Amino acid sequence: MDNVAPVLMFYGDPYRCDRALVERERALGDREKDLEREARFADEVDVASFDMELQSAPLFSLGRHFVVRGIERARKPKPWADLASKTLPQGTYLTLLGGADLKSTNPLVAACAARGNTVSLPAPPARSAAQSARAILSEHGLRPSSAAVEDLVTRVGGDLLALASEAQKLRAFSRGAPLTPDAVASLAFPGTEATVYPFYDRLGERDLAGALRSLADVREDAGRILSGAVRHLVRVAVVRALLERGVSAGAMENLVSMPSWLLRRVMAQAKRFTLEEAAAALSLGVHLDASTKGGGRSAGDALLELVFSLTSSPRPSAPGRTARTPPSPRGAGSG
Repeated sequence: MDNVAPVLMFYGDPYRCDRALVERERALGDREKDLEREARFADEVDVASFDMELQSAPLFSLGRHFVVRGIERARKPKPWADLASKTLPQGTYLTLLGGADLKSTNPLVAACAARGNTVSLPAPPARSAAQSARAILSEHGLRPSSAAVEDLVTRVGGDLLALASEAQKLRAFSRGAPLTPDAVASLAFPGTEATVYPFYDRLGERDLAGALRSLADVREDAGRILSGAVRHLVRVAVVRALLERGVSAGAMENLVSMPSWLLRRVMAQAKRFTLEEAAAALSLGVHLDASTKGGGRSAGDALLELVFSLTSSPRPSAPGRTARTPPSPRGAGSG
């Protein structure tokens, strides 16, 4: 990538594009000592007028750097493609920034690619999201625990640009102390609508109060949440069985096809169950899910029964199986 090319386009993940822009500005600054920077948004630009501005000589500086964001929102990409194909005056530079939904078939992308001036920067895969987040937090001088990293990634919905913004705030309040999940919970704002995954984690941790709080935040059909909870219990039961057999974490990651950060989380939950308890919890979940789909009970009632059964004493027993201890007054039973 030629960071001092007159015209250059970055598109893909917003955070990676912004980092690439910083590097380009640094390279241009080393080359041009008096460079004026102007920022625009593509959907607010009249291309014909902008073309004239690009071709004119600067009045107050020796060079100019025009940054145009949101190029994927340009109403007519063809005029932009024509503009990007032109030769710019000496000392004039143009950087175009586009989102992840910008396609390679877009005329503007094709025009820049024809000159070798297009850089695609896709978002990191989900498996490496925690690693990318840890690197960003480290750059801000933060020392996060693994749980804090995972919680923060969940809160921002994997958006690294939002995470970088939260990192600035966390640095201001942490004062050099290690970053904990409690600090993330108290200072970081969710960047997306609450998901069901915190609920599944609290359910796997057998945390009644936490599960109910997480469930209250979720705007999702109870039947779908119940089905998802069963799938989560499958993971917990499988990991519990592998732990019983002494399978290492490294080997387990390949066997269960889970990223390492998720496997660590599920392993911690699986250790809260005996193998018999994990099997009984899964059996109960399957029974309740089938009963709901067959019209035997409401999904909401079945979901709450699963929550209370997994988080109350005695431990859950499968339908038709006798519990080893008398039922707890708080338990909902197996139905």
